[in-house]
Amino acid sequence: MSTLRKELDNLKMTDTFSLILFVLYKIRDVDEYSTLSELAYILDKDTLLNLCEYFGGLTIRIPTIDELDSIINSLLLYQYINIDGYSYKDAVEKIGFDSFQLRKIKKDYNNICSILNNYSLS
Repeated sequence: MSTLRKELDNLKMTDTFSLILFVLYKIRDVDEYSTLSELAYILDKDTLLNLCEYFGGLTIRIPTIDELDSIINSLLLYQYINIDGYSYKDAVEKIGFDSFQLRKIKKDYNNICSILNNYSLS
């Protein structure tokens, strides 16, 4: 049995999918594919295949945890002011933003107000 065959036989399912995605990147030479092989280690097989089925062929950007945190805080500010009726000052104090966070959050909050005023969530 060849060495390559032995190595392939020892691969787990996640390793196999990682190898498939790595080979895809190398063969297609698409820079956006360069990190796909890591997905096999954080998504189970079915989830990975669902991701490919729904988003296959599209270019997507995954947000950072900081980006999600910022939007969550902006939505919380929106809730406190626009739903719960707090004043802007009280809402900011309740959340506890520092001045650096507040500049970004305030801009996002204003955008959220515009977005939610123009769309129905139901």
